Amino acid sequence: MKKNYIQIARKGALLIGAAVVVASCSQKDPQSPGFEYMPDMYRSVGYDAYQANPNFANGTTAQNMVDGTMPYQADRSKIYNVLPYPFPNTNEGYEAAGLTLKNPLPYSEANLKQGEVLFQTFCQHCHGAKGMGDGVVGTKNPGLIPPAYNSPQLVSLPEGKIFHSITWGKGMMGAHQYQISKLDRWKLVHYVQSLQKTPAAGGATADSTAKPAADTTAAKKVAMK
Repeated sequence: MKKNYIQIARKGALLIGAAVVVASCSQKDPQSPGFEYMPDMYRSVGYDAYQANPNFANGTTAQNMVDGTMPYQADRSKIYNVLPYPFPNTNEGYEAAGLTLKNPLPYSEANLKQGEVLFQTFCQHCHGAKGMGDGVVGTKNPGLIPPAYNSPQLVSLPEGKIFHSITWGKGMMGAHQYQISKLDRWKLVHYVQSLQKTPAAGGATADSTAKPAADTTAAKKVAMK
């Protein structure tokens, strides 16, 4: 009799175990592993990156960074590149940039060379190889011809206004702040200033007042703000 009870108990345990296994395999949620023993030991309680999250108003786990967020960088130049630009895309911002901004980079052969490469990539198609406004875009679309850098209109344009124009765009020119970093924009400014001094038609030289910024500590501090 005792053996019968043991056999019945074993069969019952097997049936219960089979029922548990079947129940674990028949979950409606295909992502559910079924019944788990102490899942907190190996299953993260955090939300997955793209999982719905009721803790935020927009219901998503992957949130955008707050305005003004910048990555930590030990290199000061890289920090400068991600700092917000302080002057708005307005006439007032344009004038303020012209009065305030100074180039933090020295006027050197290396910076000029890099500025030339940037100019050839982003500017030459409109402004021409020497900044004369004779780029291929203007030759095909006469209404889009920009003034020459050594023209009376631009020859004395200060470096701050050049930088602001590259950043936000000017007239028919679009903004380049998303394609060119701040420091690269300053290299481009140096190269544009070198083109401002290109001899004009007839052999006349450009206004000598368009000089590159001196590499002074004070100028750097203003530009880094």
